[in-house]
Amino acid sequence: MIGLALLSGACGDSASQEPDTGPAVVESVTESALTYRYCGSNNDCDLGCACDANQCVPNGFGPPHPDCGTPPQRECSTGADCRSGCICSAGVCAPDGFGPPSEGCHLPPPDAYEDNNTAAQFTAYPGYPLTGFNFHEQGDVDWIAVYFGGAMTAKFEAYNVVNGADTYLEVYAYSNGAPGALVASNDNICNVWYDPTCLASRVTLSVPANSAYYVRIRNLNDTAYNVYQQSPPRYDFRIY
Repeated sequence: MIGLALLSGACGDSASQEPDTGPAVVESVTESALTYRYCGSNNDCDLGCACDANQCVPNGFGPPHPDCGTPPQRECSTGADCRSGCICSAGVCAPDGFGPPSEGCHLPPPDAYEDNNTAAQFTAYPGYPLTGFNFHEQGDVDWIAVYFGGAMTAKFEAYNVVNGADTYLEVYAYSNGAPGALVASNDNICNVWYDPTCLASRVTLSVPANSAYYVRIRNLNDTAYNVYQQSPPRYDFRIY
């Protein structure tokens, strides 16, 4: 049996003449008139901009962006496409007006398993595949814990990787309520560069009866985090 049995863890009239009041003033937008936005990644910048030395600047592709100080936006159809503290307004995620304005409305919402960023906040493996994990921001990791009632050869697998996910899977022995020794790890299940399914991860272990393990999964593809990618990197997890 595979499961978790322990741990809790946006016309004038041409005949009418106005007096000449002086030369017309023509204003032009110059580099010094633009604002700049602090960033940690491309995902903090608007479309047409990139993060360079923690500053949003034109990315050099297509017509220059008029002002990279403009906050990035996330497209949406319903409020479910937006993070907590944000609403879907005129097709983009915007602060909901309650409490301090959210600064992350341009980012995708976390998956249903959060918070599971530490071993103490693990997601319990129920004995069947868990679907819909995502890496909603850079640095996001997922911890899963599993208990084996009987001995078996078990395959731990992050699969169905999409939207730029490149999973890295680690399995740790359970030790007094915390991760113990690293038992095994895997980056890619195959090395065919043009096959995205190779970016899945799999570890095969012979597990004894009444044993438990922690699984840590992270994304190695930092380029997956940008405003061009409205859907975050995703994967599913199973043990079989």
